[in-house]
Amino acid sequence: MDVFGRTSLLLAFAAAAWGLFAALFGRQRPALAESARTSCFAVALATAAANAAMLAALLSDDFAVRYVAESSSRAAPVLYKVLALWGGAGGSLLLWNLVLAGYGAALACWARRHPHPALRWVFATVAGVQVFFLSLVVVATDPFARSNPVPADGAGLQPLLRSNVLMAVHPPVLYLGLIGFAVPFGFAVAALAERDAADWWVQAARRWVLAAWCFLAAGLCLGALWAYTVLGWGGFWGWDPVENAALLPWLTATAYLHSARLQQRRGILKIWNIGLILATFVLTVLGTFLTRGSLLVSVHAFADSAIGPFFLVFLGAVAVAAVVLVLRRASRLRSHGKLDAALSRETFFLGNNLVLSALAATIGAGMLYPLAVEASSGTEVTVGKPFYTQTTTPLLLLVLLLAGIAPLLPWRKGQPGQLLRRLALPAAAAVVAAVGIRLAGAPGIAVPLGFGLAAFAAAGALSELARSARARYPRGTAVLRSLWTAFAGHAVRRSHGALLAHLGLALAAAGIAASAGLSREAEATLVPGQSAVLAGYELSYAGAEQHADPERTTLSARFTLSTGDGSAAELSPSIASYRGTTDPIGEPALRRGVWTDLYATLLAVQQPGNQATVRLYVNPGVPWFWAGGALVVVGGFLCGWPVRRRSPSRARRVATAGATP
Repeated sequence: MDVFGRTSLLLAFAAAAWGLFAALFGRQRPALAESARTSCFAVALATAAANAAMLAALLSDDFAVRYVAESSSRAAPVLYKVLALWGGAGGSLLLWNLVLAGYGAALACWARRHPHPALRWVFATVAGVQVFFLSLVVVATDPFARSNPVPADGAGLQPLLRSNVLMAVHPPVLYLGLIGFAVPFGFAVAALAERDAADWWVQAARRWVLAAWCFLAAGLCLGALWAYTVLGWGGFWGWDPVENAALLPWLTATAYLHSARLQQRRGILKIWNIGLILATFVLTVLGTFLTRGSLLVSVHAFADSAIGPFFLVFLGAVAVAAVVLVLRRASRLRSHGKLDAALSRETFFLGNNLVLSALAATIGAGMLYPLAVEASSGTEVTVGKPFYTQTTTPLLLLVLLLAGIAPLLPWRKGQPGQLLRRLALPAAAAVVAAVGIRLAGAPGIAVPLGFGLAAFAAAGALSELARSARARYPRGTAVLRSLWTAFAGHAVRRSHGALLAHLGLALAAAGIAASAGLSREAEATLVPGQSAVLAGYELSYAGAEQHADPERTTLSARFTLSTGDGSAAELSPSIASYRGTTDPIGEPALRRGVWTDLYATLLAVQQPGNQATVRLYVNPGVPWFWAGGALVVVGGFLCGWPVRRRSPSRARRVATAGATP
């Protein structure tokens, strides 16, 4: 398998290099230009063959391949042998190349239906990126390197990767998001390289940006869910450097999605939009460099990688090329429109862009500062949660405020009286929510303000959805018809998806505020038959038991949780010791609710008598965070859903009769 896999990678590299050459020199040669497009399929087939070879080696326990010996074992279930494909640095780069090649093949299919002379620059850019990432597995590190000597068994996956099935979906979805921005990056390069592509690229790149943005949002949420259900610390976001590295391009892409509408409608912010897409791609490369370059200490980072210098050179080359292109082509990208009034949707979209950019810059500074200090002085410093909480909270509150007001404003110029009427309901919801959470015990001012602004944004989105539904269907079951229209995909309006995404943001923000202000935790050490009241709940300890299988030994403790209303639930947190490692992994127990999660972590079990130390977390609002994240992803996909054009006669019948399309 190693020979077949290595040969497949060489063929993929050759096909990508040819695609780069053909795209750059095929302007006056149609056959050569067409070969640049079709080479994308060759790259996809060859990288798929290399991934299949590695997967076959994993499933057949071929420990002659070093990566298999380091990442799998004979006793591992089939699922975890498959997960090992992206469980280590070499395998993850194979999957990374496969996803990038898949995007290239999708671009080749799209280009056949949407021809444009500037597409050669898009193909050249994607092929150039592919050449770099393939060079990592062809030149820098060989995932099919041989073991010497060949071990009888492998080391198996890292314990954290074996402890939850979410690892089956989180990395691939995250890759789909991060890698997907290579295609919009290509469109931005085309806009800088071709004189007649300055406006074409925004509309052409829109769905590619939305797809990558949605996948990245889903990957971030799945990563937060994995941290919540596996790491046992009771939270879902710890401002870990690798978490931040994935968040940064999502923030800049979010800013782009808002400002791109201004360029499409008003012809403004052209250079700004180019800069946002270039920055988004540079941030994805930076995050990949930090994760795989052995620079960050994180539960998410890959250890002992030799590809850091290659990433550093590529990152520098991309950043310098982007800046040079923008400076040289800035004159042809001047905006021909302008803002008509301060009280308009355009102004608030611009404000949203500035705040999101400031948020990304703040998080990026906190992430890079320790690396800069260590590189300059050799001193190790850390930037933790207090820094991010203090610096990002005001910016996040501004994002909520702008997200609540912007959809209520018309384009070009709004009227103060009209805005005040539309703000009445959201403002009332904000006051009620802020007072309510304050009376529930939330401390300080930031949490009530955040909860209130989340209610403000949610009420604004819902009222605008209802207003749109009444305008579209003035008779009968307007809301039901509007929902059918949105989710059946017959005539999805971009604004509906955007409003659903805003509603999801508001729900997620409300969950974060409630979790920050109302969560409680308590700890107790119990012997079997003993009870204690923790955070308002009675916890009874029944005893501990041990289970063993070829992969791990698990020590579980059984608790009964009683609440004031007479209901009870069984919680069985555990500690697992995996074969080949001495570090135990805690596995928390969860009782999920509509508003509150009850979360128990087993800290230790001591002999004699199975004395157990347990910590109970009461986490209000966390279920709302997951619901909000899911709604953001759904709203994003609806924004990019193709609209089925109706004939003019049918459109007139629908408008006059209010019939469901």
